[in-house]
Amino acid sequence: MCTASWLLDETGYQVFFNRDEQIGRAKALPPAQFTSEQSINYLMPVDPVGKGSWIATNEFGLTLCLLNFYQGELPNGELVSRGQLVKSYAHYSNAEALIADFTTLSLTQYAPFTLVIFDTQLSSEQGHVKALQWDGKSLVDSLPLPPLISSAVDADNVRASRRSLFAKFNAIEENTTSRLLFHHSHEPEQGHFSPCMHRDDAHTVSFTHITVTKATIQVNYQDGSPCLQSPYHKSSLSKLNAKQIEKFA
Repeated sequence: MCTASWLLDETGYQVFFNRDEQIGRAKALPPAQFTSEQSINYLMPVDPVGKGSWIATNEFGLTLCLLNFYQGELPNGELVSRGQLVKSYAHYSNAEALIADFTTLSLTQYAPFTLVIFDTQLSSEQGHVKALQWDGKSLVDSLPLPPLISSAVDADNVRASRRSLFAKFNAIEENTTSRLLFHHSHEPEQGHFSPCMHRDDAHTVSFTHITVTKATIQVNYQDGSPCLQSPYHKSSLSKLNAKQIEKFA
């Protein structure tokens, strides 16, 4: 179970992500800076189990986040961690090039997922959030609306509850505060319906807030359930300018 939302304005975009995992799963490492084989810097927390991640953002300003799609069909045979996809595609300079290459990839070794793509120049004035969903048989692209919700338990009711709550928190004004209140919420009660999720076997294990503007990239990461109000682990990148981007064209 995970919950992702976003917010666009004239300066860029923000991504908000609750990661839900089984109790007892190894704790992820907080976001750190990595450099790809293509010499692109990116920020990414690391899952020590799959050695990949569920979210990453690079110095171009492109962000990826991945949610499991439990309602899809598991392919046969040994599976590769879906988090490796985020790691492998974190270096792209724009969504168009990423999608073009991604659609040529054989996905038969990956469990179903939804990959959400935030383009480098995305804002309220330019572009759209894009998503690629693999259901175990086919890959479909879409222009999603927030929030996106992944749930292995009571999925339809969980999605309906969280979407209703999202509309409630954002009814008067959509802003950073309304998004944060939603992602930290225990409404309608602390349990599997609430965005800050708690079940006997699983719970929200981290919250990530990414802000991308025309000049900077900031990642704020809370280790643990948002309700614990853990201090943010903060990391940042300077966004490449047009002249710097020319080197990678």
